[in-house]
Amino acid sequence: MEQQVQKLRNLFISDLESYSSQIEKDLRELFIGVSYLEEKDRDRILAFSFEYDPEDFLISFQTLGEAGEVLSDFLYLPTERFEKRFPSNKFVIEDESLEDDLYDRDFQEAEIEDILIEYRREKQAIFSDWFIARWKKVTEELGKTINAFFSKQHSFYKTDLNTLDLIDSDEIQEKILVNKTQN
Repeated sequence: MEQQVQKLRNLFISDLESYSSQIEKDLRELFIGVSYLEEKDRDRILAFSFEYDPEDFLISFQTLGEAGEVLSDFLYLPTERFEKRFPSNKFVIEDESLEDDLYDRDFQEAEIEDILIEYRREKQAIFSDWFIARWKKVTEELGKTINAFFSKQHSFYKTDLNTLDLIDSDEIQEKILVNKTQN
């Protein structure tokens, strides 16, 4: 079973890496102008918010203004997909069959639950590390940054992409206000 889980981890990492240049391109375009926003709203952007769905790993993006005001509709990343399912059709199919395979091998219910919980945690950690690495690469290339936050959908705590600290919504509001007064 460990071999199957390791194979899935490796496939997940490989599939994510195949999307690295696309996500980096998307992030550059967000920095350069957020072209889908009206001109009047672009100057009001004080932060970026990224949230991912822990099931399908699609990232939703919004811009934030003063007091956390949402300035944009959701934009989903990556903006271009290579296959119907993200990060690949093969990964999604094999990922979905993992639980069935565990039951077929006569694991106890508690063991199956433990294996799946640990596997999901690892997958989310891999995904977060991958996205953060893309963010760091793009901000270093461009030589600029903005307040930006990353989390699983509907999480109370978010990762500050510039400091990697976990912060809550009150701390996000403080950062946005500090940024506004410094501009």
